[in-house]
Amino acid sequence: MAKVRKTIQMQKIKEYVCSVRSHPNAEMVFEHVRKEIPSITLATVYRNLHKLADDGKILRFKVNNEYRFDCDRSSHVHFVCRCCGSIIDHNDKELCTKLSDVPNMRGFKVESVIMCVEGLCKKCSEKR
Repeated sequence: MAKVRKTIQMQKIKEYVCSVRSHPNAEMVFEHVRKEIPSITLATVYRNLHKLADDGKILRFKVNNEYRFDCDRSSHVHFVCRCCGSIIDHNDKELCTKLSDVPNMRGFKVESVIMCVEGLCKKCSEKR
């Protein structure tokens, strides 16, 4: 019984991460998933998110000392607002190809390029 429950919990966690473009942290995932599975704990969400990331099912990256999660494992750039914390995806294939070329020349096989660029989003720039 416990094995099935873990599978359902992991499935719901992955479904949520893959259904949003907001790059949620564990607490955001927990708040959503516990609506469907009230007995789920924050520790279970953390454990499953890190397991999914370790298994290559989702992307894990650190922003402002917290892990954020993304279902898009393709090469892309994350623009991170240092003021409000919003994260915006940008798919620049040319940039990612250039970044992956250098290690390839040195015998390192690049599988994907995931990059974080910090700055101010449009809203925060206009407020200043």
